[in-house]
Amino acid sequence: MAEKNLLHPGSIMRIRRGPVSTTQLVKYAGASGDFNRIHFDQPFALGAGLKGVIAHGMLTMGFAASCLSEAVGPQVFLKQISARFLSPVWVGDIVDVTATVTEMTATGEALVELEARVGDTSVLRGKATAVLVAASVSAEPQEA
Repeated sequence: MAEKNLLHPGSIMRIRRGPVSTTQLVKYAGASGDFNRIHFDQPFALGAGLKGVIAHGMLTMGFAASCLSEAVGPQVFLKQISARFLSPVWVGDIVDVTATVTEMTATGEALVELEARVGDTSVLRGKATAVLVAASVSAEPQEA
């Protein structure tokens, strides 16, 4: 968990994920319900005209979201996130994510630009709105 508030204009947070594995993609397919064979079946992906199995776009978006939650800690709430997928992420790729706070609104929301890259190639660009939950609010689940 972060010791200080990283949500201020100019804050830059980074994470690295990978290398992406077929096992990871099969697990993500199970969690998401997206069993499109281009994500785990090499012969099928090749037959579809791809150079191999590709990661789910939403997995890459999840990497981007985790950049904020890991840097800031469990007190961050992503109110909104959107992204464009610019290039495929392949099995074996290492994904570097950067989240940059561009503005703080009058209501305390952080506007964040997101980018995921594989080497020199941008594979995702997006935006998020992040909010810090008050320290007095428990991060622990409550019984009903």
